[in-house]
Amino acid sequence: MKSSNNIDTWTDESRSGGRSQELPYTVARSWFLISGASDLPQSRGSGADADILDLEDAVPPGKKHAARTQVVNALHHRRAWVRINDVTSDFWKDDVAELRESPGLLGVMLAKTDSAIDVDKIAEGLRATTPVIAFIESAAGLEAAGAIATHPRVGRLAFGSGDFRMDVGAGVDRSALTYARSRLVVVSRAAGLPAPIDGPTVPEDQILAVDETEYAAGLGMTGRMCLHASHAGTINTALSPTSREISDAKELIALLGPDGANARKGSDLPRLARAHQVLNRARTFGMNVAAPVPH
Repeated sequence: MKSSNNIDTWTDESRSGGRSQELPYTVARSWFLISGASDLPQSRGSGADADILDLEDAVPPGKKHAARTQVVNALHHRRAWVRINDVTSDFWKDDVAELRESPGLLGVMLAKTDSAIDVDKIAEGLRATTPVIAFIESAAGLEAAGAIATHPRVGRLAFGSGDFRMDVGAGVDRSALTYARSRLVVVSRAAGLPAPIDGPTVPEDQILAVDETEYAAGLGMTGRMCLHASHAGTINTALSPTSREISDAKELIALLGPDGANARKGSDLPRLARAHQVLNRARTFGMNVAAPVPH
């Protein structure tokens, strides 16, 4: 399985009792998109697990150069991911060249990744330790998702749901994109990647953010982007184990034994493995798992 030691700092008081923790990008839940043309110093402390400084959709062509300069300067004082322009654009080469040595660069998110060759192109200009998250935003990208996921520089996949919907002419009903989301989950698992990151929430609509995030989680996705900082906590909660799930997991481990010594049915060991996953994930997020069960 692919892994990385690249980590980012997050604080989630509702889940971690106010403790600041280091969370690997491989398990980050909320990803806050921040325009590279915005007032970046004021965008710190979003509450998201990861911040993305966006040089692509959030920046008009005429402002690309200025936004890139601002992002590069910001990365001398903060850490963040950067979404760069796609390889069919006139901007990606300069994005890669100027970001390469940025001390605060946690990783690069490649917009509109349609093939593994796209990743090859940007990887040549990046430091070998810089991870890449590939945005799948088209039918071509989805068809090539298996090859993209197995690329040695790709650490995770993300779903550009809005652009994908436009590319294939899908309707607004969320079920229209169920196949696409499920395929990204499956190819990620097959490639040994963490589960994918879903497309962004609709600004200002908290109820819809909860509903859609829980739906994506039900399909196996474990991260989601957001365009509004207030959605970070909503996403973190929706993508974290509930207190009931934690309680049920602990009860099952106590019943079957940490190593399954008391298992009697064929379904017991898979259920036990799932219970351990729930508790491990809760601990990763700094949640209160009283009286930890030995594993």
